[in-house]
Amino acid sequence: MRNILLTTALVLPLTGMAFAQTATTTPETAAEATADSAAEAADTSAEAATDAANEAADAAATAADNAAEAAGDAADAAADATTAEPMPAGDPAATTSEMETDADAAAVDATESAEAAEEAALEAEMASSDKIAREQAGNELRVDWVTGANVTSPDGTAVGQVRDIIVDAESGQMIAAIIGVGGFLGIGEKQIAVPWEQLTINYDAQEITTELTQDEANAAPEYVFREREAAPAAAPADPAAAGDPAAMPADPAAPADPAAMPADPAAPADPAAPADPAAPAPAN
Repeated sequence: MRNILLTTALVLPLTGMAFAQTATTTPETAAEATADSAAEAADTSAEAATDAANEAADAAATAADNAAEAAGDAADAAADATTAEPMPAGDPAATTSEMETDADAAAVDATESAEAAEEAALEAEMASSDKIAREQAGNELRVDWVTGANVTSPDGTAVGQVRDIIVDAESGQMIAAIIGVGGFLGIGEKQIAVPWEQLTINYDAQEITTELTQDEANAAPEYVFREREAAPAAAPADPAAAGDPAAMPADPAAPADPAAMPADPAAPADPAAPADPAAPAPAN
């Protein structure tokens, strides 16, 4: 019991001291926190004010630099205008003529540029147009390669030479080849037609063979050409377009109407003609 009382007597004063210490230090901590917050706020405001002042100073300096540069440019321009050599005073008519010449040259250049642009546009259009063919295909021949080429039989015997080509006007396909056979140097030869599908053309008409033998070609009938169709005659002129014959000028060689001719002052007066009342009376 005595030990308990002694322990209680020792614990109670210590507990009171702890409470007193806590109660004493709490107000000091709150004050310090408030002071710290105020100090931070003051620092933030000071930094913001400093930044604003710096930005305003930079803006003012930039504006001053721009103004100084503009003033310098203006001064340089004024100095150049002052020191520039004045143009000699010339003839106003000559100056106007030179200006007109320059204007004409500029107009010609503009016209040429417009024409060049139009020509380039037309060339670009025609490059992709289906109105023309642009490249020869591998299975296409030139007539110049075929005409004049030698034709041989299957055994290699010479038959003749291609003189012409018959073409279908509607389909454009080759119908036959006209081959001159027989004769000597073109004299006395006859021309026969061999269907195109019966010819074998190799090496772009460097070699042409036919199924005909030389004897068959010589015995074949001569090809009959038709007469070439004539172009239609020009339409007669419209008689009404010639104009009214009465409105045509008179023929200078035609005799003039005597009644329409003015009187000759030197000619004697006709005694039978009535006197002109307006004419002056002869003097006595």
